[in-house]
Amino acid sequence: MSSARPTSRLARLLRSASFRLTLFYAVLFMASAGALFGAVYWTATAAMQTDMAAVLRSEAYQLAEVHRRSGLGGLADQIARRINFRTRGPIFYLLQAPNRRVVVGNLPGMPPVDGVVDFVPQPDAAVPEADGERAKLTGFGLTLPDGSFLLVAQDAARLTDMQHAIVRAFAWASGLTLLLAIAGGAFLSSSFLRRIDTITRTSRAIMEGDLSARIPAHGTHDEIDQLIASLNAMLGRIQQLMDGLRQVSSDIAHDLRTPLGRLRQHLEDARERATTTEAYDAATDAAIAEADELLETFSALLRIAQVEAGAQRRAFTEVDLSELARSVGEAYQPAAEDSGHTLDIRIEDGVRLTGDRQLLAQMLSNLVENALHHTPAGSTVTLAVGKAGTGIAIEVADNGPGIPEAERAKVFDRFYRLDRSRSTAGSGLGLAMVKAIAGLHGLTIELRDRNPGLGVVVTG
Repeated sequence: MSSARPTSRLARLLRSASFRLTLFYAVLFMASAGALFGAVYWTATAAMQTDMAAVLRSEAYQLAEVHRRSGLGGLADQIARRINFRTRGPIFYLLQAPNRRVVVGNLPGMPPVDGVVDFVPQPDAAVPEADGERAKLTGFGLTLPDGSFLLVAQDAARLTDMQHAIVRAFAWASGLTLLLAIAGGAFLSSSFLRRIDTITRTSRAIMEGDLSARIPAHGTHDEIDQLIASLNAMLGRIQQLMDGLRQVSSDIAHDLRTPLGRLRQHLEDARERATTTEAYDAATDAAIAEADELLETFSALLRIAQVEAGAQRRAFTEVDLSELARSVGEAYQPAAEDSGHTLDIRIEDGVRLTGDRQLLAQMLSNLVENALHHTPAGSTVTLAVGKAGTGIAIEVADNGPGIPEAERAKVFDRFYRLDRSRSTAGSGLGLAMVKAIAGLHGLTIELRDRNPGLGVVVTG
């Protein structure tokens, strides 16, 4: 088991995308280095050959000048001195008379060749050997005016040594590069796999029911951290939706039990006690009323779910919020007067917002209706819309009894109702819808104490 796990880990490492990508770039780099090696090798070799030829040509023409001034004897004496003193390094000379007799030199005779020539001297020449092989010479031949032949040559071992040095340098550099690439690829892949394993463990924890699990970020703000941030935001949204679903299920089970019980009681009364057509009609009407209330509640829940899912965002257009709020306020003026309220409308012109006109109208209607419904007759309800810096501000305020501070955070929950409101009609979903619509439009909503009364402020 202990040997299988490292083998499996190594195989997974070698199969990882990051390791394969590193190897791909390593091979690409090696190919580039090979092309560079060829260019350097060819350029350096050509440069050194040109330099050697230039040195030998200069030496040969200097000696030719000596021949012009001093004749063949003077040239022979000059070559002899240079061979004895070797002031210019390992340079080889050959001076042949017109009849190919060797006059002086440390090279055996050879057929005259003008210009640059590469050759391997005869075994009797005093030329050093390398690895059991006679050295290759590069020479420059020159036929003199009297028919004699002059050859100046140099050992080509320097050129060979330089070529070998270039090959060794590139071989070491390539090997080291490949080794570092493999080691770097293994390190990067291992780090990458550790982060992937963290994401996998978190995913498994979530699949096992722990919706609060989150993926830890490294704080490097790289692509993986950005992906983790997006995944954590998505997980947070999923947890929020699941918590909301559980809460809705619990609220439905708790708050709809009473109307369902009343509906069942009406039906039982109709079956057991109604003896006349009028009694049946009354029981049926009461059951229909209870069923309509249930249907309205479920419709409101469905609308809230649709809004929270963000499906309406695709239909957003620019809305004249001033005109919309003014029309909502005018629509509720008669209801406010009938209930003994005063509806004060304070609308600033030119307030615009990108959103869904129908949903925004429902948000404003719910706020106004909620204020009228939960304040006593004689209260004043104010609907105000204006600009707040670069954004907008909506406020529906009243001078009624307000909401206790301890309960303000709960009034936007589904089915939540204050104790004093439980005797009045309603499902407790109005402010939940307001919160969902505000969230869909990127608006924030808060409750403020107006002393007396309450203000619901929506800003964005």
